[in-house]
Amino acid sequence: MLKMAKKTKAKLPNVAFGFGTKYHLTADEVMVYIHIQFAKQVGLMDSEITRTTIDMLIDDLDWWTSKESRDRSKMIKILESLEKKGYIKIESTNEKLAKGILTITIIAEMREVKVESSVSWKEKSFKFFGYTEIYGDDYNLAEKDGQKMMVISYVLWRSGVEGYKIANKEWELVLGVSDKTARDIVDNTPVVKISGAKYKDDNGQFKQETNSYVLDKNISIKNKMKKPEHSATNKSYLEKLRENVTDVNVLTDDEVFEQIFSKNKFIEFNGYKVWRETSCPIVKEQGENKFAKLRESGNEWVQEKLENEYQERLAHKRRIQEMMEQQIPSDDDIWYQEEFNPSYKRKEDTIDISSFLD
Repeated sequence: MLKMAKKTKAKLPNVAFGFGTKYHLTADEVMVYIHIQFAKQVGLMDSEITRTTIDMLIDDLDWWTSKESRDRSKMIKILESLEKKGYIKIESTNEKLAKGILTITIIAEMREVKVESSVSWKEKSFKFFGYTEIYGDDYNLAEKDGQKMMVISYVLWRSGVEGYKIANKEWELVLGVSDKTARDIVDNTPVVKISGAKYKDDNGQFKQETNSYVLDKNISIKNKMKKPEHSATNKSYLEKLRENVTDVNVLTDDEVFEQIFSKNKFIEFNGYKVWRETSCPIVKEQGENKFAKLRESGNEWVQEKLENEYQERLAHKRRIQEMMEQQIPSDDDIWYQEEFNPSYKRKEDTIDISSFLD
């Protein structure tokens, strides 16, 4: 996974958290907005400008799925929403954003915007103003996940205000999800909850103060996510394997985990890419075992197909990067006007993989 240098930073206007206002960003929009700033090319005179493409953004964020056209459409909608809300300005070499080189300008004036949000359960309104600096190590902790990025950014801002607390209802509104989902999201981040003190109110009833949160950059997400221990006899084979996995791309994505470890799941490109690039020994071993079984059953074309697509994507990315470094596109760059599609096509035959995988 691509890591950002600790000293690099992005600036997130705090109105992005302004639930109920026109400036409130979704988790994906926050992730893309922050990533755009980390993706600035060295040498550009204007520090607020980034040159990129739709494919590069998706690739950098590891957001590809088996539906590439849908992935591109999703990224375009995110960028257009950021522009509509006033956070960025987009210029493209092609009227179709998916086929053009994008020049994205961060609108610095958004850092000066102030908004307020009122709720029935709080006497004073919430005030959103200023901006939060997100450093490279903060960005890396989010693991390309917008919800995690939103939580980390919000805690970075709020924990800087002395005595500030964050209510569970506040998390619901900021993240735009239900109470249970909000709790699960926060629990799945390197954020530590400091439970509020218990006290007696004027009627003698026990109550608890609102919780506060701090960011712990040394916390292990794997340990934090660990479920209550079950007896060894009750643990499934896959659960035992998961305990030894160290790759966060596998631990935080059940689909990828099953593609690599489950005998009943066909491995697709996103799982193959993680397996190809992982440094986790057990992930490497299990993936190789799966491909060995495929070869034994006469289906070696599966790995061949995935490897060809993997190499084509790398070459495609290198070629775009080379063109980006030239800064100015030319008429000779017509090759990019065609949508990228891997040349190696999957066989039409279907495979009952359970017949040859243990």
